[in-house]
Amino acid sequence: MLPCTKLGAVTPPQSYVDYIRRGAAGGGPRLMYLDIPTLAVVTVFVTALLGILLIFASLQNRAVRAPRLWGLAFVLAAAGMALVIVRGQVPDWLSIQIANALVLTGLGLIWVGARLFDGRPPQFLLIMPAPALWFVACAVPAIGNDINLRTIVASALSAVLAIVAAAEIWRGRAEPLLSRWPTVVTLIAYGGAMLVRIPLTLTVPQPDGEHQTIASALYPLVAFGTLMFTVVLAFLLLNMSKERTELRHKTASLIDPLCGVSNRRAFLAGAERLIAQQRVDGTPLAMLLFDLDHFKTINDHLGHAAGDDVLRAFAIEATRTLGAGVLFGRIGGEEFAALMPARSVGEAAAVAERLRRNFVVAAHAQFDIGIVTPTVSTGVALGCDQHVSVAGLMAQADRALYRAKANGRNRVESATTEAIMPPAPNVEDMERRVWRKVSARA
Repeated sequence: MLPCTKLGAVTPPQSYVDYIRRGAAGGGPRLMYLDIPTLAVVTVFVTALLGILLIFASLQNRAVRAPRLWGLAFVLAAAGMALVIVRGQVPDWLSIQIANALVLTGLGLIWVGARLFDGRPPQFLLIMPAPALWFVACAVPAIGNDINLRTIVASALSAVLAIVAAAEIWRGRAEPLLSRWPTVVTLIAYGGAMLVRIPLTLTVPQPDGEHQTIASALYPLVAFGTLMFTVVLAFLLLNMSKERTELRHKTASLIDPLCGVSNRRAFLAGAERLIAQQRVDGTPLAMLLFDLDHFKTINDHLGHAAGDDVLRAFAIEATRTLGAGVLFGRIGGEEFAALMPARSVGEAAAVAERLRRNFVVAAHAQFDIGIVTPTVSTGVALGCDQHVSVAGLMAQADRALYRAKANGRNRVESATTEAIMPPAPNVEDMERRVWRKVSARA
């Protein structure tokens, strides 16, 4: 998106033609003739086509709205460059002031689209300062009547917009999108090129006259660079949107939609990776299987909405107690599982007991159910040898969990020992009182 100043007529300037002829005649370097007006027309059509493509892509996937703004940005930039091409056939205020304002607005929309892409408020007023400053600068006679000063102002504003757009995209770097990094680099490179253009314009000023802009020795490089920047940026923005959609689909296939933790598929895949690592470094791994007690009773008496609340509450408490580094997921119904490094079964059981107690306290404070207070039974198994498997470890933990259920629920049992930690007496008393109420109602 070249800051447009003045492209001139279709016929190349005589100085440029003479330069090429001298090279062909042996009086200078032999250069291939590059038809600048044709290149400018191609840039306009390519930019507009890419903008339409981005808009069409956004209509196909309405979940990602940023490509709509990016497509509009390209269309506006193409319109600005088109106005420059018809310089001399339209008023100067249209081919200079309005043309550059459209290009700057397009760059501003790329910035705003980057904010929208990463879930931040778009704030369309951010677009206005750059075009406004351009109009103010053109109103100053010394700038408005000097193409070199206009080029400096337009280049500086374009550089600022490109760099802040790059910074905006950089802010969302936590999301693993491969195209995000080259997009940042491309925008920074464009902003850097516009900044470099400022001293070059002072060193190699553009002459006044009919062919002001393309008469500059720098213009072929700038025009070709603008075309490449437009194509590369559009490709990267479109690919970044595609990667976002694919990542969301992948995440949806691995995350339990109710509890926001790993689902069975993701948990088993993660467990296989940890077991494979355990065979290499020998770190013992503990499997913890959790089953919420009396869950059917809660669903039957209070409805599935209350049951869903209990599931979410346990997932939240488990994530908080176990920590972010522990593999944890919902493996089905009211059953959850965790796989964690542990030096002994006692260490793993202590963690499970801490979670059990924390959940009892949280459930008692959060749920005034009146039927039964949600609790959890846990089975713990430790895998130490290199022949352990996910299925074998889960089978051991499942047997311990069955024993915890058979021994009265709301307790932690190990695959190799008796009850690790008995439930708190006050919880047992509370359960007995609640069940007496349930029996009396029945």
